[in-house]
Amino acid sequence: MPSGDVRKLSALDVVRAQNAEDARHDAPAFDEKTENKIARCDADPGSCPVHAPEYHDLTGDGKEELIVGVEGEEHILAVWVYMLRDGVVNRILDTAGTPTAVEVANGDLIMREPTDSPGYEIRTVHSWDARYKIMVVRTTEFDRRTSPSAAPKPERTRSPQVERTRSPKPERTR
Repeated sequence: MPSGDVRKLSALDVVRAQNAEDARHDAPAFDEKTENKIARCDADPGSCPVHAPEYHDLTGDGKEELIVGVEGEEHILAVWVYMLRDGVVNRILDTAGTPTAVEVANGDLIMREPTDSPGYEIRTVHSWDARYKIMVVRTTEFDRRTSPSAAPKPERTRSPQVERTRSPKPERTR
């Protein structure tokens, strides 16, 4: 990508290229059913598991990175983040889960996932590591939700899981 503009990339083409690369290394990211859905995205966009891309500066270099989610079986969402480095597309985050939300705050990518404990969720924060030039898990927390009955259950959606939010306020503990 000589232009250096990550927004000119097709998220679907990036996902397909990543899948092809993973297959060359005998490390498929998805089950066969999801792979077939990805292959049919152009013909059947309504059942395409590739979510709409989001763009945020996660590396602090002033340039946006591509964030793409791919929903597999059992509502597992793969979240991949790509940056352009010298015109080459590089994956800098590969994570997956059953998130109720994926947020970007202060340059961090945050995944919130339900737990088996009513009223609690797992909050995983991924941050840029300039030394290794990838996103790494900075912290994983077991957080209390505001209302135990408000703990959402993951469900299949057609809308993107990535949303913009303000930085979360830390809870006070005594």
